[in-house]
Amino acid sequence: FRSVTPDAVVQKQYIDRTYALLRTADPATEKVNAWFRGNSPFEHARRATVAVEVNNIVALSNQTYQIDWTEFERDRKGKETGSRRFRAIATVTLTAPQDENVIRLNPIGLYLKDLDWTAQ
Repeated sequence: FRSVTPDAVVQKQYIDRTYALLRTADPATEKVNAWFRGNSPFEHARRATVAVEVNNIVALSNQTYQIDWTEFERDRKGKETGSRRFRAIATVTLTAPQDENVIRLNPIGLYLKDLDWTAQ
């Protein structure tokens, strides 16, 4: 959900895919909502893009994972203006999706229950 593209249609698809992994009652949903409230990818795309590269995923348990990634920011001319590393701890669950639209985006029913991330 942290990628930023100048194409609004593609950005909306990124957001839809993110929300297909979230359920209303789970803490991850409020955390993602809060992030989007303070970080509009559509506004960000006016000045820069962000490419996300996943570096590592480590299972900490059968439902919790550590995810390390790097974000590469580029200005609208394509020049890289910076990179930042992040680490998240994500807790997931498997639940069969019921909604046809969600089935298209999340056919196996993998949902993000909780998520915390920090810059490294």
